[in-house]
Amino acid sequence: MKQVTILGLGIMGTSLGLALKQLKSPPRVIGNDIQYDAAQQASKLKSIDRIERDPTVAVSGSDLVVVATPVGATSELLQTIAAALPDGCVVTDIGSTKREIVKQAEACLPSTVGFIGGHPMTGPTSAGVDGPSASIYVGAVYCLTPTANTPPDAVKVVVSMVHEIGARPYFVDPSEHDGLVAGISHLPYLLSVALIKSIATEPGWREMSALAAGGFDTGTRLSASGAAMFADVLATNGDNVARHLDRLMEELRSLKLKLLNGDPGLRRDLEEAQQLRQQWDQQRRRDADQ
Repeated sequence: MKQVTILGLGIMGTSLGLALKQLKSPPRVIGNDIQYDAAQQASKLKSIDRIERDPTVAVSGSDLVVVATPVGATSELLQTIAAALPDGCVVTDIGSTKREIVKQAEACLPSTVGFIGGHPMTGPTSAGVDGPSASIYVGAVYCLTPTANTPPDAVKVVVSMVHEIGARPYFVDPSEHDGLVAGISHLPYLLSVALIKSIATEPGWREMSALAAGGFDTGTRLSASGAAMFADVLATNGDNVARHLDRLMEELRSLKLKLLNGDPGLRRDLEEAQQLRQQWDQQRRRDADQ
């Protein structure tokens, strides 16, 4: 790749630029963001080589265009840049849901460009960073959602980028992707929202807040994420999230009954949860070492 355009210079987009600029043969990176301050910050961090305020101009001459905007803005932006994309260009995105974005891309992008949906399973919370960092992507699972319409060459270009920034490609169908992330990404956010709302609105919150520490902090941390961003994500994946919510509420009702009835089965549930969490953590460590 000689030139890459990144549309959207939040933490993830700016971090991608930083990762690309660290390569042995870094591409020229053009940046665009509706918030000019964000673009200036990316430029100051040397994540991009040039700011271009017009997205249709920003994509000119690029081999790869990465749409790194919130899900709610991605479809409209794809329509905006469609006619300006150079022949042979590859387009991808990093949105948290894939069905609607892939559908929109295949409907509006010209046949002369290739599109493959993407979603790196990482971010400031999971990577433990407070701002843009090339390390966000290192070791991360990077979902790729090609369809029957995705040109093989487009897949090769994006897979190469994923490897170069230190992530691990994971191929998955767009609909399957949305079903999977509903349970392990979107549901935890709603749990965090429900926890802070249910506790922080109680009459005793003032006293409780003075005692709240690690457990409460961990459980509510996701609710501090961008509400507008998550509202867009949930709007594109409501059916899958609702299915997981139903299952969760069944589990909570079961725990409540056992708690009220002094059921010894409650301890077995706690032990099973502990074991399942340990098994997942061990498997995750093994996968990261491969």
